[in-house]
Amino acid sequence: MGGREAAEGPPIPPAPPAGAGPGAGSAGAGSAGADSAAPGPVRLDAFAPGGRVYQAARDLYVSEAHHVRPAGPLAVVEPVLPTDAAAAEVFVGRGAERREVLAVLDPAHGATGMIVASSVAGLAGIGKTALARSCAAEAVGRGWYAGGAVFVDLNGYARDPADQVMPEHVFAPMLHALGFPGRPADSPAGQAAQYHRMLAGLAAEGRPVLLVLDNASSTAQIADLMPRSRAHRTLITSRHTLVTRGSRTLELGALSPAGARALVEEQLEFLSPGGTRTRQDAAGTERLCRLCGHLPLALHIATALLARDPDLTPSDLADELARARHKLDVLDDGERAVRAAFELSYRRLTPQQARMFRLLPVNPGPHIATDAVARLVDLADDQAVGLIRELARAHVVERVGNGVWRQHDLMRAYAIQLLGHHGDNQGAASNRLIEHYIALAADTMSALHGEGPVTSFPTVEAALAWCNREHPNLQAATSMAATFGDDDGALRIQETLVAVYAHRGQTAEWEAAARTAVRFAREAKDHPGRSRALHQVMVALERAGRQDEAVEAAGVLLGFQQVVIEAASLAEHPLDCQRLLQHAVAAVAESGRLLGGREDGLLHTRRADIARVANARRLDETFREIGPRAPRRPAGPDTEDVPGEDFRGTVPRPPRRPPEPPAEEEVPDVALEATRWAREALERLSEHSPGVAHSVAGAAPAQMAARRALSLIPEDLRPEDADDWRGVCALLARFAAARLAGGPLSRYAGRLAQQEWSWGVLPHVAGTYEIAVQAYRRVNDAAPQVRLYSDLAEESFQSGAYPLAAKCRLAAAGIAEAMGDEEGQGEALSAAAHAHLLMANHEEAARFAESAFPLLTAAKRPGPAGRALTTLANARFSLNLPAQALSAALGAEALTASAGDLPGRTAALLVLGLAQRDTDRAEDSSASWRTALHIARTLDDPYLTPSTESFLKSVGHLRG
Repeated sequence: MGGREAAEGPPIPPAPPAGAGPGAGSAGAGSAGADSAAPGPVRLDAFAPGGRVYQAARDLYVSEAHHVRPAGPLAVVEPVLPTDAAAAEVFVGRGAERREVLAVLDPAHGATGMIVASSVAGLAGIGKTALARSCAAEAVGRGWYAGGAVFVDLNGYARDPADQVMPEHVFAPMLHALGFPGRPADSPAGQAAQYHRMLAGLAAEGRPVLLVLDNASSTAQIADLMPRSRAHRTLITSRHTLVTRGSRTLELGALSPAGARALVEEQLEFLSPGGTRTRQDAAGTERLCRLCGHLPLALHIATALLARDPDLTPSDLADELARARHKLDVLDDGERAVRAAFELSYRRLTPQQARMFRLLPVNPGPHIATDAVARLVDLADDQAVGLIRELARAHVVERVGNGVWRQHDLMRAYAIQLLGHHGDNQGAASNRLIEHYIALAADTMSALHGEGPVTSFPTVEAALAWCNREHPNLQAATSMAATFGDDDGALRIQETLVAVYAHRGQTAEWEAAARTAVRFAREAKDHPGRSRALHQVMVALERAGRQDEAVEAAGVLLGFQQVVIEAASLAEHPLDCQRLLQHAVAAVAESGRLLGGREDGLLHTRRADIARVANARRLDETFREIGPRAPRRPAGPDTEDVPGEDFRGTVPRPPRRPPEPPAEEEVPDVALEATRWAREALERLSEHSPGVAHSVAGAAPAQMAARRALSLIPEDLRPEDADDWRGVCALLARFAAARLAGGPLSRYAGRLAQQEWSWGVLPHVAGTYEIAVQAYRRVNDAAPQVRLYSDLAEESFQSGAYPLAAKCRLAAAGIAEAMGDEEGQGEALSAAAHAHLLMANHEEAARFAESAFPLLTAAKRPGPAGRALTTLANARFSLNLPAQALSAALGAEALTASAGDLPGRTAALLVLGLAQRDTDRAEDSSASWRTALHIARTLDDPYLTPSTESFLKSVGHLRG
């Protein structure tokens, strides 16, 4: 590792902008919908936006390494249908194996008292799942399993081991599939106990159960699912031989030559009755079977090719298959046979069929219905039905139910590879599919809530049946929408899952789904949606009997209403403001239902805030008097203000201009006196010339008047009296802003004036700001406190008073954390980290930058997140950690580039070059610095360009 001069410092990027606060939220249509007359919880859908925000361009693409799936494992438990109801398919050549499996599945077998399982092992494509499904369907058709028969894919061979389905993921959906009458327990251990008790009860009733556990890769995936009663049976498939207690293992190999030929002949007769090609070309048929490796999957595809082309002989197809296999010599025999069959089949598809085949993997779930296929490929339903049926005849998809289709996992992987090569518009396809699921999810919600006729589902039962079938697709679609940045779409679908769980009374799933909806709503900056989700968390906890947690959730819901009310005050259209306030009224009422007398003060404050906004916006009278208000004449001690070190709050940033104080006749006498003192502070400041007014001595009388005004505001002010004092607070904020105006004037006046301001006057101005902050704190109005601290921090940074800037930013971070504003918290921590970097407090800078980065990433702010990483890279480099600096700088450069933040990218490239140089990547270092110089000179910024050139000269990249 190369050394570096001790005096050499890393590049310091320009100060990050303060950043605008969150917007008021999107406007849309909705209905009040709150049943205030009925006891119990109400629905908080008074403001449910009707419009959608469309992603302009989805730039994440399906690939083998990145296929959109739900985060983490997804257990899909399906009922096993009897043979006559299952999808028709020729199943031959496995007569002996089938008899062996059915003998084990027969309930009459098993007098030994041991757990009986039949484990089918074999390579991919060899027919394990087909054998298991066929035997299970036959067993159900014979009436052997009165307790139920279910199938679950354990996904044991997923590329990412984290996607493997483990027992703890299966218990809850398994209980639901088997008809468990109660609510699944909250913990996996509790669910496991319920699962085994249920199986024991069914065994005692003489109702055996069949479990088909497909695609297991280890005993860990199956051990805890194994029934403990000999009445039940378990059928397991795996590519490996799994040893389980009391099991019988069936090693499944390729078909015999005779079995392979029989499969081709019978399948061809099924698809194209009356043909004689296989008998007339027996040698060609045998050669074709051999080239298919005697593997059922490849044989089915080859037979489908023969059926589609009546003039194609087995010999001709074998010749084509041999040529295709030759191109795949790098694969082993089994995989080569299957892939060659795939290629031949794909070549014979029409352009429309081929496009559908390639786009099917865009669907994130395990299966897809015909109507969803139509939306995916943007065709009418009747056209899509014809195409998907042709794909099924070609054996590149399979029917798994009435109008439901799936791809074999090997075929799906092949389609994903083709999708990447052909450059199909996956973004448009995924948009259409998500919109389809959103539309049907909305119809489901309407059916569940009885909101008029719904064309998709005539009854609640029909809606729930659709949800049962599409549940894994809906879960996967929320993940896909969130992956593509469509948090609004993810929220819409997630709210349907919440409603379904609520309808069924599955409180554990209800709570978990509602908490996920909170996250989606937060990322979508949908304040009413987040409030609805918080309400669902509260009600789910209440229904589960977890009263203390429900009360705590009610407090969170109540606290969040300040954000909703603030959004209402900033809404441009009066109708949007009214709907937000209607939502807040319902949410406050719901919170109060559980909180009772615990938070009377805060409840009254929220009602008063609603009334204040409604009054300011001249809305309906129903908002203007909410709750009783007992007048009181405040009286407080005449004390000096002592600025506090701590800072807390619950609301987001306010508008920059503080509100004007109300007319004097609207406030009590003591408040009038405080108002006169606050006005006197402003007037005394304006009596002097700018130079005198912005000195400590010149501003001293005005500061004393401001302190006098503060002393009259009671420290124990009741919430219902806060409005009487907001005018005083607004005047004190204006006084503080007037004092802060001395900063720009001093910088204009020259170096000496600037030093006097920074060293002597600014600390005194900070005391003025503490007076205003204390005033707003006493009336419990946190939003103006945030703005006051932010303005003071910005001026402190401009004046080089970095300790004061850092202190103010950390105060802002504290209030943002208290209100749940991750974006605001991240921006404040990033700015604090930058200030500490400038003070050479590198450990503190690294600590705050590390905290800021995940918050900004979660808020989807790549530019600010990249700047936080740049600060982190600078700090780590200064701590002589070049490898860690390199990692952070690479991430910073990528994020700022993606955000189009050219100044931020320049700073990232400068520190990236340093880290590359000190990790023996000299060529990369020069390239990074050349790019930084090019960007800086293109921008021609009066600060950035010369500072970049100066730094590059100091490291020897530019000649002086």
